Amino acid sequence: MFFVAVLLALKLGFALFTKVAADEAYYWLWGQHFDWSYFDHPPLNAWFLGLSDAVFGTNVVGLRFPAFLTFIGTLYVMWLFAKRLFPQNSKQSFLVIVMVFLASPTLFVWTTIVYHDHLMLFLCLAATYCFTDYFARFAADEDTDVKMLYLAALLLGLAGLTKYAAAFLGISVALVVILSTQLRPLLLRPHIYLAGLLTFTCMSPVLVWNLQNDWASFQLHFSDRYELKAFQGINAATFARYLFSTALYFGVFLLVPLVGIFWPRRYETDFAKLGVRLAQITILTSLGIFVVFAARGTVHWYWSDLAYAMMILFMLLYLRWAWLIWAHVLTSFVFISYGLLSYGILPFDYLVGAKNVEVGRMHGWDEVAMNVENLQTEYDLEILATTGYPTAGQLAYAMDQIEIYDLSDKRSQFDFWQLKVPPAGSDALILHDYFGDLEAARAKFERFEKVQDFKIEALGIEFYWYEIYLGQNSIGPGPR
Repeated sequence: MFFVAVLLALKLGFALFTKVAADEAYYWLWGQHFDWSYFDHPPLNAWFLGLSDAVFGTNVVGLRFPAFLTFIGTLYVMWLFAKRLFPQNSKQSFLVIVMVFLASPTLFVWTTIVYHDHLMLFLCLAATYCFTDYFARFAADEDTDVKMLYLAALLLGLAGLTKYAAAFLGISVALVVILSTQLRPLLLRPHIYLAGLLTFTCMSPVLVWNLQNDWASFQLHFSDRYELKAFQGINAATFARYLFSTALYFGVFLLVPLVGIFWPRRYETDFAKLGVRLAQITILTSLGIFVVFAARGTVHWYWSDLAYAMMILFMLLYLRWAWLIWAHVLTSFVFISYGLLSYGILPFDYLVGAKNVEVGRMHGWDEVAMNVENLQTEYDLEILATTGYPTAGQLAYAMDQIEIYDLSDKRSQFDFWQLKVPPAGSDALILHDYFGDLEAARAKFERFEKVQDFKIEALGIEFYWYEIYLGQNSIGPGPR
């Protein structure tokens, strides 16, 4: 109980005191532009962010409040699993599950910040419980009530409306039904198909948006985001980075139960047996696909969070090494402490002579916004722009101004908002940083000059820089 309380306190501190990540600001901006869906992801998380901002305002509480709600929901789902899997020791099992979950650095962070994962994980884990409950009852009585099946389908559909990775759970549900002799009779009944229809109906906004935009989002995830096309070879660097980062940032000691879940064993109840089977197939399909895609290009380690979260729900059924759990928990404090320091106070890497520009870019936005605002007033300009979409999101959030242009050539949601090139003949103030595409921005104006540069510092340590340019006489949208 003590370690759970400490982890929960650290989680609250992380939510309230760490800087807003670039993608958090980008997704916040989506919530200010309501649409059927978006280029990078489905819309449900953005809708919640827009609602939370409308209620609480533009601040870290308003931004991360949805993650607080979904984490409460995730805890409740864990409690339901603990009661069903360990009826004689529910409370202790629940606390261990929560402790292991929070001690995974990735799950700790990604259920605190408002990337799409906090919502997808809650919905997928809730759907997993409902599917497992219904399958277990159907295995005992084929005439059992079907309400839980439809609730599971609804939750899965909402998860798919949050992030495409929820499809792995949907595929796994189908495979569990097909491969299980106990569940195969479902294929002769209408309810499993009607449940599937309900799931796809929930995702209809995604289909509408993609139909309107030439399937842009699907094309991004299946092809455009990877450095190599299918069957063109292996990108050894991205492949190795995915494997290493996944093992490290979820917790190296969790590799043992992740593999151990596939060891053949007998389970006492159908709920345990079918739940483990669903987890096994989800882990295999998701990690298998990500490994294949990592050989083509960048696959982020945290995309594997559903596989690890589902494994943690069932790991106490078969893991007998208490020392492994404690090793996992104790080593996690190193990563969590690093995160609190680096994302909340100043980048730790710079204190030891290293650099981490991904962390550095999160700091100093009050100063950035002040400098941009002063120059905007000095030059009497309405149009603000940046040289990359993440920085555009950060500037929009810092200034609470949603009409920011992304002048880079890289495709982003700004393309669909028509915020890639200012109107012909207009002038703009442009913020540039380490990640920006300065030449792409320069090409969009007849005249282009630097008007200010500055550095973000703390304790005498310089850890990021910005430049501000004045672009005059925009060439306007379309070819030059």
